Amino acid sequence: MASRGTAPSLTQRTFERLRADIVGGRLVPGERLRPGGIASAEEVSLNVVREALNRLAGARLVRASPQLGFTVATTSVDDLRDLTDVRSLVEGEALRRSIERGDLTWEGELVAAHHRLERTPMVSADRPDVLDEAWMDVHVAFHAATMSACGSPRMIEMVADLQECASLYRRWSVRVDGGRRDVAGEHRAIFEAAVARDADAACRAHLDHIGRTADLAAAAITGDPSAIPGS
Repeated sequence: MASRGTAPSLTQRTFERLRADIVGGRLVPGERLRPGGIASAEEVSLNVVREALNRLAGARLVRASPQLGFTVATTSVDDLRDLTDVRSLVEGEALRRSIERGDLTWEGELVAAHHRLERTPMVSADRPDVLDEAWMDVHVAFHAATMSACGSPRMIEMVADLQECASLYRRWSVRVDGGRRDVAGEHRAIFEAAVARDADAACRAHLDHIGRTADLAAAAITGDPSAIPGS
C-alpha cells in the first residue's frame, strides 16, 4: 500500500531517512542511489524521491550527474580542509555577531540547547565508533543556537548548509578518536565563553573544536592515525 500524506511531508520524510542513512554510513560515499528502488522501498512516487535527492544534492550529501544519476557524495581530505576553512570564516563571524547582539532570550535558548547536548549520549556502549543520531541532531542544534542571534538570515542559512556538509565528515572523526578528545569539554568552553559574552574566547574555542574534528576525520579517511596532532 502506498504511503499516505501530502507530497511535501512525504518528501521531507524521504529526505530525512536518506540523510540519516548517508550520515550514519549505511549508504557509503560513491554508492549509486537508484530512484526507482528507493521509491519502491519507501512506498512513495518517483517525483517525491527525486525531490528528496535534489535537496540532498543541494546540501552536498549527494552528487547528481547526467551519466551516473545520483550517488552519495565522496569524501576527500582536500574537500574537508576547504570546508573547514570556509566554516572558520563564516561560523566564526556568525558566532561573534551573535554574542555581541544576543539578548536574554537568545541566552536562555543557548542554555537549553547546551543542556540537551550534555544530557544526550554521543555514542552507545555497544557502538562506541558510531555517533548517535539523536546526539548529532542536538549537536547541530547547539551550534546553531550559538550563532542564531547574528542578525543575518543569509548567514544563518549558510551556517546550516555548512553544518550539513560537515555531517558527512563528522562521523569519520569518532573512528580514530580513541578517547583522546573531551568533546563535551570543547562544547562547554564554547558555551561558557558565549554566555560570558567573550566573543574572542568563544571563537577560539569554536575554531579549535572544528579543527580537531577535521584532523581526526582526515586521519580516518587516509588511514594514518599518526597524522593526528598529539598522537
